Amino acid sequence: MLKPKKKITRKEIKRDPFLETVDKLENSFEQNKKTLMNIVLFLIAGGFIISFLLKKQEQKNTDSNSALGMAMVAFENKDYENAKFQFESIISEFDGTVAFSTANFYLGRIYFENNEFIKSEASLSMYMNSIDSQIFLMGAIKMLAHISLQNNQYDKAIKFLDSGSKRLSKNDSIELKLMKILVLKEQNKIDKANILLDEIISEQKLPRHLKQKSEEIIGMM
Repeated sequence: MLKPKKKITRKEIKRDPFLETVDKLENSFEQNKKTLMNIVLFLIAGGFIISFLLKKQEQKNTDSNSALGMAMVAFENKDYENAKFQFESIISEFDGTVAFSTANFYLGRIYFENNEFIKSEASLSMYMNSIDSQIFLMGAIKMLAHISLQNNQYDKAIKFLDSGSKRLSKNDSIELKLMKILVLKEQNKIDKANILLDEIISEQKLPRHLKQKSEEIIGMM
């Protein structure tokens, strides 16, 4: 014989843990509805702002690359005054872009070739501080070291060469070390120069041009 179904009282329903949890969540939502809506609106607004900034940066990169292309054409055509003006415009308008970094290097190079070493060092230092790649790093290091040597600042030249040696490929690093040996020789620090030269000579699979340069320096020493 079937047992009669147990009647659930209102009191028992109220004590149901699941229903109590749902009830608490509903109450919590009602109490914090305004705060939650503000958070949602903040996230949506943040998404729009990020999207806007990304599109703005993308447009900035496009415009700066276009301007850089025009400046490079002028430079390659040896129209240096026009190129200098365009590089300066890029630097003033497009900070934070690859074009900004590249423009500083080429502006420094123009000044260097005109023997305007103070201006050249300023532009090349800006390039070094904003560098995005190593494409022009070797050239910048050599020019900065040369400028330092022109001013008899041997320690400063060595500092540039050491910095480049740590950031460049192995072969480029060796080339800068060979330059450092010549600077040490000029300082009459022959012992240090010979130690560094021995390290380079002992390198396995030393490229032919670097080996030849090393042998030339040995003859000079």
